[in-house]
Amino acid sequence: SSGINAEWPLRPGMYQEFVQRYTILAPKAIPQGFMDGMKATQLLVEALQLESNSYRMGHSKIFLRAGIIGYLEDLRDQRVKTVLIGFQTLARGWLARKRFRKLLDMRVGVMVAQRSTRQYFVLRKWQWWRLFTKVKPLLSVSRQEEEIKEKRKK
Repeated sequence: SSGINAEWPLRPGMYQEFVQRYTILAPKAIPQGFMDGMKATQLLVEALQLESNSYRMGHSKIFLRAGIIGYLEDLRDQRVKTVLIGFQTLARGWLARKRFRKLLDMRVGVMVAQRSTRQYFVLRKWQWWRLFTKVKPLLSVSRQEEEIKEKRKK
């Protein structure tokens, strides 16, 4: 046992920990569902194309030669970075589309306000429009009086 420790200086990893940490490097290597940790580790190592002299499979742990964990960690960091950049891209795109929709809504509002203002400037000098704007409030008052009378009758 002491000869193995001298030959394999870096820390050993439990199979499940190894699989959990490095599955991101080869996500399709391990099929869905329950699988023995040793078998899953073997499939993952084959998918990562590690040389057979760079690791040893123990009863409950995988032993890696010096530098292999660093190499795997570098690969993992690159993969995590790629995933996070993809997620960030999606989030920024969603936010940009949301802002754009808001600007479009504001543009529609501005166009309605401009159209209403232009229409007002056209109508404000028209005599029939002046008459209508003076009579309209009187019509609503009489309508309210009729509604009040109907409510009292009920």
